[in-house]
Amino acid sequence: MKTKLILYPAIVGMLFVACGESEKDSYTDAMQDEVATKGPLDGDDINMKKLEDAKPLGQHELVDTLQLPEPLIVILQKDPATSLDKIKDVRRFTEDAIEYFEITFDNPVQDKQVITYDNLGRIKSPK
Repeated sequence: MKTKLILYPAIVGMLFVACGESEKDSYTDAMQDEVATKGPLDGDDINMKKLEDAKPLGQHELVDTLQLPEPLIVILQKDPATSLDKIKDVRRFTEDAIEYFEITFDNPVQDKQVITYDNLGRIKSPK
């Protein structure tokens, strides 16, 4: 019984306090006030340039997400026609316990748009 006598007034008091709070975002307002009083920061043009040049989140280069084995990357980078930035699509598959990468390039390489490599960078010969 004593617990109810203590809890009910405490809950009612919390409701009154919570309802009396303002809906303002005081942190943002304080930041805006500070910037307004101090003026622009030195080097602000550089920071704005970086913000304008930044890529949106979730948009990465295909090269960053390829996850190709290191020997294959070395082989591909030796020829400018097969460099990593020329890759359009990669399909990974396994055949006879060997991992292969079917790579589609932007421009044909030796009259082939799609070339299949193994995980060591060797070109798979057609059967």
